[in-house]
Amino acid sequence: MLSNSEIEKIPVSNFVRESGLVGVWCTNAPSHVEAVTEQFFQSWGLKYVATWYWVKVTQGGEAIRPYGSQTEKRPYERIIFGCSENRRFKNPPPDMCVVSVPSAIHSQKPPLVEVLQEYLPEQPACLELFARYLLPGWTSLGNQVIDLQHLSLYESSACAPPPLSSATTSTAR
Repeated sequence: MLSNSEIEKIPVSNFVRESGLVGVWCTNAPSHVEAVTEQFFQSWGLKYVATWYWVKVTQGGEAIRPYGSQTEKRPYERIIFGCSENRRFKNPPPDMCVVSVPSAIHSQKPPLVEVLQEYLPEQPACLELFARYLLPGWTSLGNQVIDLQHLSLYESSACAPPPLSSATTSTAR
């Protein structure tokens, strides 16, 4: 966990190309939303473009919890987008929703690669800070990047090679 002042000091502008797009996953706390749109983007040399919402639903399509009051946890999170002033590509439109069943793994966000494709160049150079898993073609930085690559999170399939211990045992016969 980093404070807003620590996040603001991250030199994001060093990683953003002239036509770059930055997406920030944000809690629903008004102080965090304001920090991203008013402080972070200004410090990073970006302008606010849009806010999208990740709506978390059950497998039956219902919100995972009631929308409730301002003080209760909500069934959605925000993705706030900023871009460099000289951006040559179409910007994400405001108020879009990404709807998905959340992972059982705490704080795992859905990959946005496909839904952002029309707002990125053909061969984008993408970077995820505070990453929790690897994405093909992306640079992922964080202290938990490979946590979700652990074998215990995957199921064996008929096409998969046998585990090394089985292969070693069968070849020793």
